[in-house]
Amino acid sequence: MAEAKETIIPKTFGRYRRPGGTFLLVLLLLIGLHVASAGCIHTVQPGTGAPDSQASSADSSRYFLYQNIANTSVGSMTGPDKNGISQEDQKSAAIRDAMDSRDPVTRDFAVSLIPRTHGGPSNLAQICDLWEAVYSRWTYVDDPDTGDYYSPASHTIALGFKGDCDDFAIVVAAMIESVGGDARVMYASNGTAGHAYPEVYVGTTKEEFDAAAAYIRQRYKITDVGCHITNGPAGPRYWLNLDWWSRYPGGRFFADDGIRVAYYPDGHWERVEA
Repeated sequence: MAEAKETIIPKTFGRYRRPGGTFLLVLLLLIGLHVASAGCIHTVQPGTGAPDSQASSADSSRYFLYQNIANTSVGSMTGPDKNGISQEDQKSAAIRDAMDSRDPVTRDFAVSLIPRTHGGPSNLAQICDLWEAVYSRWTYVDDPDTGDYYSPASHTIALGFKGDCDDFAIVVAAMIESVGGDARVMYASNGTAGHAYPEVYVGTTKEEFDAAAAYIRQRYKITDVGCHITNGPAGPRYWLNLDWWSRYPGGRFFADDGIRVAYYPDGHWERVEA
């Protein structure tokens, strides 16, 4: 398990025109509806039936915040089983196998989504193309009662993008990897619900993050863009949130309880704690 430390980067803001009276009232109404209806992660889905269109009595303040939590890596979260393998190691192996970025189905479908205007070496425009394609098609379907099921990315694509949050995270991460990007799957909980979401690596410097943030603001007409920074032996690495609840790449983070686990395509994992 690699040593890592995550630190805080302040949110950055673009320029925008202050809305007028009527528009502001409509905007506030929409925000109110969003806050009132953002509920349990496992009961709603992205895509055409967007997360904020389905009602829930859950406290949304526990789920969706712009936040960049300072974390430090620690040891294994759980003790080993009878075979000497921790739950994290078992989950890491399962996620590694499910992220079949070299499977022709995964690779071919990802490539088919990249328009000619976004061709060339792996870039953020391609990442956004992939994220949008999965987000807009997704149908939420829960895991079996017997426990977590990690659908291989190629199977999720063949099924027409159906599954739960970890299936979403795995297929997005695998598709990013299949076109030359670097991605990871994050797991977190907050005492009420557990959640999984993908993140994509955008660089090693604040300047690279700022360039990525500028593109996100221009493409999605938003202002707030945040990221997690993992500091390790190779230096800092900036990771952009791709959660389906974010509504755009680099959006709001899941409001966890201070503990997250990052799972990587090569099978290793890191635990970070606030």
